Amino acid sequence: MNMHRTTLLTLGLGLIAGSASMGHAQALDRNDLSPEAPAVMNPSVKNKGILVMSSKTQDAGEILDLEDVDLTYLFRNTGAGPLTITQVKTTCGCTVPELEKKTYMPGESGTLNVKFDPRGKAGAIARNITIFTDSDSTPSETIIVRALVKPVVVIEPKVVPFEAIQKGNSATKEFKIYGRTDDFKVTRATASDPDVFDIEIEDMGEAEYRGENLRLSIVRVTVKDNARPDNHRTDITIRTNDERKPIVTTTAIARVLGDLKIDPVRVTMGRMVVGDAFEKEFVVGSKSGTAFNIKSVGLSTIALEHEISYEPANEEKSEWRVKITGTVTHPAPRFNTPILITTDVEDESELTVQMYGQLRAE
Repeated sequence: MNMHRTTLLTLGLGLIAGSASMGHAQALDRNDLSPEAPAVMNPSVKNKGILVMSSKTQDAGEILDLEDVDLTYLFRNTGAGPLTITQVKTTCGCTVPELEKKTYMPGESGTLNVKFDPRGKAGAIARNITIFTDSDSTPSETIIVRALVKPVVVIEPKVVPFEAIQKGNSATKEFKIYGRTDDFKVTRATASDPDVFDIEIEDMGEAEYRGENLRLSIVRVTVKDNARPDNHRTDITIRTNDERKPIVTTTAIARVLGDLKIDPVRVTMGRMVVGDAFEKEFVVGSKSGTAFNIKSVGLSTIALEHEISYEPANEEKSEWRVKITGTVTHPAPRFNTPILITTDVEDESELTVQMYGQLRAE
């Protein structure tokens, strides 16, 4: 099942500054970008550059998520003065633009080379790149990279969240793993937390996936009936017989319920910036109303300067209130860290609460 990778696209219509575009597509040469600048310029554009792109969209077509794709955008300064490209800004780290130089004289053309990395992408992709200049007429132009990315190995779903499981019960979920070779199969799968999760593999043969005939393997993940009450997360490493993608990874998340409950189940920071102060609270309670003690509450992160306090929320000590206060000290755009709670409850001596948010520099 081979696919050709498009590495350099034939560019579209030649551009003619100040007149209508040509009525048919043709191979674009640097000299065809625009005619020479007129001998007499309008005073309003005198000594000013103008950025004209040969094409604002490049389509890499169908590609596998294996290797970078190189695309080239041609442009010309059609103004009467020098044009300086001051910045090229992308919306995604998967697109890396490169310029030959920054300043172009009247009538001079240039190229913007863009490297698109499809790894980790799937489906129809469109990424914008904005070119900023010192021109009053064209202070910025946005160009687009398009591609239809097909993963060599497809995992669905990417993350399996189990519904809440009562202590003493088990539950099973499955991942579908599709491959593109005629003999594709999953050869092995392991969980990072084997004390909680079991893994099984089954080869299902050929199966249809979004209009394609691929090979399917099923990876079944089971939460064991002896799993202790807590929030559990496991990374699953999947090995295949496809040399192009011998290892892929995915994640399963499960919450096993005991007598203790946490409200809310997550501590959300939201969007904050360095220097912001915060105060967060949650309650740990016994569903049966049984008294218990919290021994400690811990949080390890360099992103926050914090203090933690906890005290009984009622006289029976069947509920405890935990308070976290502090200041954001370091940026962490994908802040996600566990709060560890230790108690004197048998089989529930350790509980975790996830604390997450978007912590930015400014």
